[in-house]
Amino acid sequence: MASAVSDELVQQLTFLQRRIVDEGKQILVVFEGRSGRVMGRVINEFMNLLDPRGMSYFHFIPEDIDSPREILSYIARGPAKGVITVYDRSWFSWLVNVADGKGDVSGNIETVQSLERYLTNNGIILVKFFLNMSDEATDNLGKAFGAKARKSSTFLTDDHIDRKKWNEKLLMPLIAKTGSVSSPWDIIDVKDIYMTMTSVVQTFISRVTHVMEFGNYVDGARVESLYPNPRKSEDLTLTAKSYKGELEALCIELALLQERLAASDRSLILVFEGWDAAGKGGSIKRLVRALNPRGYRVRTTAAPSGIEKDHSYLWRFTYSMPKKGNITVFDRSWYGRMMVEPIEGFCTDEEYQRSAEEIRSFERHISYAGGILIKFWMEISYDEQLARFKARQDNPYKQWKITDEDWRNREKWDIYSDHVDAMIESTNTPYAPWVVVESEDKKYGRLKVLRTVVDTLKRELE
Repeated sequence: MASAVSDELVQQLTFLQRRIVDEGKQILVVFEGRSGRVMGRVINEFMNLLDPRGMSYFHFIPEDIDSPREILSYIARGPAKGVITVYDRSWFSWLVNVADGKGDVSGNIETVQSLERYLTNNGIILVKFFLNMSDEATDNLGKAFGAKARKSSTFLTDDHIDRKKWNEKLLMPLIAKTGSVSSPWDIIDVKDIYMTMTSVVQTFISRVTHVMEFGNYVDGARVESLYPNPRKSEDLTLTAKSYKGELEALCIELALLQERLAASDRSLILVFEGWDAAGKGGSIKRLVRALNPRGYRVRTTAAPSGIEKDHSYLWRFTYSMPKKGNITVFDRSWYGRMMVEPIEGFCTDEEYQRSAEEIRSFERHISYAGGILIKFWMEISYDEQLARFKARQDNPYKQWKITDEDWRNREKWDIYSDHVDAMIESTNTPYAPWVVVESEDKKYGRLKVLRTVVDTLKRELE
């Protein structure tokens, strides 16, 4: 089959892809437009010009973006180092879908803007094409660009797009509001296949080469105190009064609430952070004993490894997000970027300073998709931690729970405490609040966790 572009352009594109692989660059190409048949032909022609061993492709259906796992799939399916990834529709289609018939969609637009900032700030070169055509030309171009013979529509051609929604009055303002210095829209006026493909390839080469030479514009966000800090009013003298009875009652209530959650279009995400030996594991154990294992999973977070290092730091958490009706419990989480990483030198100061804004955006995506997000900070005193460390050392069944790293971290207590305050004060949002759990008394801490989950689910599922 003859190429839809000149041999010279094909050669330039081949050299550029080789350079992308050699330099480990991450390229994301987004295609949007009013006609799925036109997009399909253009995308197919573009991909045929590339070495398939260094690329990937994903098709998104806007109506399917209805859970935290799905809305974060835009991050989850992004390119690894050295890969060109093509998105056949994207968050823009989702935005058009939710914008139809709505008055104020500024929150949705902000969500899209923050997603694109996250991608480009973390090294992804983002190229966005909108294949533009008039109302009159849409059908004719669809026939010209589509297959020559088609007796019926299948998943290969069904685009799930209502063209009445996709009108210039709605589209052009959204395009204007979702373009930026680091992720501008390139509007390609569709003519014949050869002119269209020449414009696409030339623009792609120009955009990618420019960023590879001069770098992306990076947002200068900083970690700032924006929200109240519940650590300031904690009371470590609190103790449990009737532990066994209340624990049993809360577990029964939580089991019933899990059934209601499973029948809803919501999901639950629980984040556990805290001092070493503060009771995260014990609280999680009492929590999940009440749950049906079909509806929850526990994710333990360690240092990134393997393929995780080829992606941005939030990438590895997207696959653990729950579907509708499900629960995910994170034993440590993405908040490592705001504590251990800057303290131990595992991220740059620039990456740390951006972390609060990026995490707020990440959690806003979760909330927009129906996720109920509760974040626990397990609090104990310096002296209580020492007592628990010694108890673990003396107990042969628990010695595995205490490491040299735990003792090293203890020496940096004050530094960690300052970072914890900065973390909470910059991310304690209404849609993803922090709950400080006073765990000096382990039993009180476990009950507070369960009580918080029960009360939150009752309120959110009304």
